[in-house]
Amino acid sequence: MAYVLVGDRAVLVDTGCAGEEESILRGLRRFNLAPESIALLLHTHGHTDHAGSTRALKSRLRVPAAVHAADAPKLRAGDSRPLVPLRFSSRLLALFLDPKFPAVEPDLQIEEGFSLREYGLPATVVHTPGHTPGSISILFDDGRAIAGDLMMGGSLGGAVHPFDPGYHYFAEDLGQLRGSIRKLLDRGAKTIYLGHGGPLEASRVRTHFAADIAGL
Repeated sequence: MAYVLVGDRAVLVDTGCAGEEESILRGLRRFNLAPESIALLLHTHGHTDHAGSTRALKSRLRVPAAVHAADAPKLRAGDSRPLVPLRFSSRLLALFLDPKFPAVEPDLQIEEGFSLREYGLPATVVHTPGHTPGSISILFDDGRAIAGDLMMGGSLGGAVHPFDPGYHYFAEDLGQLRGSIRKLLDRGAKTIYLGHGGPLEASRVRTHFAADIAGL
């Protein structure tokens, strides 16, 4: 999954799996966006299905790659691990996943509050760890948010009931993850776009996770 944010300059959020760079470039052209309009590769986290084509795109586009400092080691090693399963189906899925991807050196190690305003985008990075230590969400002033794998919509990777909130298959720290869901909602997120399934409406997210995030 990848998103492109268009302001004064364009920001590509995540780069999909390894070998998907051509598909991403074709997608840009379909929306009349020249590849050279991309000014930054920004990662919601350092997993193979979100950073797999980063090395290729960074080389092709000659733009910097940014990731939260806590996930920089994953990009540098080209390794998603550890993948900590949340349920039995997650353990089965892990048997078929290749956690490795082309390693790439991040140019920018960002933190909470990193602003996208210099790109003409009214959005700020919110650190939302749990799925990985360096997972981030991108929160726009109007309440739209891109949250990577903070949650998942539906099941089967979002193919079934994509607008129903739920946990992703993996989380390195479930307690942190629950706190991050609460944090993003409390910061004013209204519509949440994800790596798998969605988008999710905040009211449904708050209702679904009410018992898990109460008191956090």
